Amino acid sequence: MQVLNGDNLKETDYGFEANVYQEEFLEGFNLYKVLNGSAIPETQLQEYKIALTFLVFKMGGFIKLLADKTMQQGVYLSQVENVYKVNPSLRSELQAFIDLLKETDDVQAIANVSAAKAQISLSVGDLLKKHEIGQDMLQFARGYENAGLKDEAIRIYRNILSDFECESVKLSSNLFSEIAHVDTRTDEEIEVFEAAKKRFEIITGTTLPEIKRVKPDADANAQKLVEKIDTQEIQTKEEEDVSYNKGFWGKLKGFFR
Repeated sequence: MQVLNGDNLKETDYGFEANVYQEEFLEGFNLYKVLNGSAIPETQLQEYKIALTFLVFKMGGFIKLLADKTMQQGVYLSQVENVYKVNPSLRSELQAFIDLLKETDDVQAIANVSAAKAQISLSVGDLLKKHEIGQDMLQFARGYENAGLKDEAIRIYRNILSDFECESVKLSSNLFSEIAHVDTRTDEEIEVFEAAKKRFEIITGTTLPEIKRVKPDADANAQKLVEKIDTQEIQTKEEEDVSYNKGFWGKLKGFFR
């Protein structure tokens, strides 16, 4: 490779082909892990890291483009045969890359790779649990925040807060603050919400109003309302599937345009 021979690379020299972005990244990252612990000059390692980060950026955009096109037909990318399959190990390898970048506090590269991972997670959202996507969104927002993109980070945190709020709150007029809302979220979803709330309050200098929420298993009266809330959640989910570009996921996908 040119970079290992001491040559500086320009973006036009990378020569990555879209149909093999994943293969190029997975092979390239395996080599990066070896080089990262070797005696290679720091300047050459940095050049290689820049090239690999650029590849991740291109890969995230390409997968998102394909996912958007298939969703225009009402199906997820994973549901279409013979189009493009996302490697099951891709997200974990991207996370491993991010973790290595954190060791050197490369905030720009972390922000770029975190954004690409978020794009890919949204593109295969039907294969993931909601909190898994939420965790990637949090990392995406924090990456932008650390890179000095505070306004963009605030937008992402705000969207996370909206989507990870419990359904009973979202369906309420909130005219009566003393009313307790049934909270049917999983513990992991609550953790995502609370993490976004904490960062949002810190960087905006505001304090969000406290809302009373009660878990069904902690209150007998709340348990009686679960079936009703679950029905509303299912109905809401079906509406989200039909109208893909509306709501939180649509807004976040729009963020990458």
